[in-house]
Amino acid sequence: MSLKLSYRITEISFRRDVSDSVKKVYGLDIGKGYVYRVLALFKSRDFWIGPFPMVYDTGAVISLLPLRFFRMLNLEKFVPVKLAGISPEMEITARLAKITLKFIDLKGLESPEIETWVAIAEREDVPLIIGLKSIAETHKFIVNFRERSFSLTFY
Repeated sequence: MSLKLSYRITEISFRRDVSDSVKKVYGLDIGKGYVYRVLALFKSRDFWIGPFPMVYDTGAVISLLPLRFFRMLNLEKFVPVKLAGISPEMEITARLAKITLKFIDLKGLESPEIETWVAIAEREDVPLIIGLKSIAETHKFIVNFRERSFSLTFY
């Protein structure tokens, strides 16, 4: 039997400087961008915390959380790492840890528990990102752009 969690695709505006530059150079309106937002619960010893809105990033290898999650999840073990994104000049110092999470959709349906790796940044000013490591293989990810929706189906 399968379990399908459903979400809406979030429409976002580009920063004003970006849209102004595109208009100046191309004479066009760049329009909107789109983000896949999910809700996640995290296991902290004997209880769950959340839900937290996160970006489901199909281009991210590893999930990312701000520093406050290290304390919130009562983590003791971690591996120090440096993360590089699109630009190798920009590195984020982080703590790589094994955690347990669940997804929850807008109707309150919850996924099975997922053990995954997450990088907890040594700073607060990072977005909450769901990366694909140890997560992608747990479900089928389907996008219906016409209806501005996507789903995660667990088997």
